[in-house]
Amino acid sequence: MSFSKLDQDGIVREAIALLGEDGLDAVSLRRVAGRLGVSVSSLYWHVKDKRALYTLMSGAIFRSCLDAMPPAQDWQTWLKHFGIVLWDKQTGMQDARRLIQMSRYDEIAAQTARTRIIAPLTALGLPEARAILAQGSVQALVTGWTTLDSARPGAPNHGRDAFLLSLDALIRGWDQA
Repeated sequence: MSFSKLDQDGIVREAIALLGEDGLDAVSLRRVAGRLGVSVSSLYWHVKDKRALYTLMSGAIFRSCLDAMPPAQDWQTWLKHFGIVLWDKQTGMQDARRLIQMSRYDEIAAQTARTRIIAPLTALGLPEARAILAQGSVQALVTGWTTLDSARPGAPNHGRDAFLLSLDALIRGWDQA
């Protein structure tokens, strides 16, 4: 790839591909540059450092989750789809949880994501203040379950069925609140 065709989105796509193939420990600016056929110094025009790359990767993966959301007729179904899409991504992508933990908080990206989440929830009848809390609780449930299940080698893996039961209970709770 020539420097003139190099952009942040292409760098992030290549880093995510590397993550999927070899895990987070393999993701470095040097390896991404090598895969793109450019010098590592040319990446610094687009990505500040490795941690910034992780943040960009995490954001891109989260946006892909939002892009994968199927239509919903009510906010309860939307929240359930949201939880399932996040679960599938976090359990299906190597080192996804570690990537989340190692990413920096990006207020602009977070606000954009919140808008993409809150708009459909409010359009489906959930007041904005509750929508903010409800979506956050779903994200916390997903990351909590996937982290606990992966962090206890040899312990019983609760898996998708237990997660779905918990997700349904959480959403019913928001329905009653």
